Amino acid sequence: MREVFVVNSINEHNIDLISTRSSSCESCAISGACNLTGSNSERIMRIEKNQFKKMPNIGDYVIVEIPDFSVSKISFIIYGFPLLSFLIALLIAYSITGKDMISFLYGLLGLGISYGVIAYLDRTIFKKKYKPSVVEVLPKQNNLNLKLGIQN
Repeated sequence: MREVFVVNSINEHNIDLISTRSSSCESCAISGACNLTGSNSERIMRIEKNQFKKMPNIGDYVIVEIPDFSVSKISFIIYGFPLLSFLIALLIAYSITGKDMISFLYGLLGLGISYGVIAYLDRTIFKKKYKPSVVEVLPKQNNLNLKLGIQN
């Protein structure tokens, strides 16, 4: 999905972009996840400077490609995988030891390992796969008819 953002600020390593919520946000299954700014009407996105071929100025419009993802797939990774790890570790430990407390502790160990695996995958694979990418930078003077409701 492509979205239009306005360059809000430029830092040493990042560029902050701001946009109003589009109509597709209202039908999105995880629309509340983007509400990190505390405002229901705008979104702020931070993009690394090395993603820009041409450096924008404050007020320039930027077209950003936001990758689509399956909410059910991510929900299973976050909730289902740890639950299955807990249950499998619990059942294996109970079948070997026959003691409830030891089995529970091994279940917690399985749960901790699964969250470690998820954290590793998030930092390596998912960060690259679901990272927004800059498509084009449009200079400010060519965008008079784009109305985002943002005051410059």
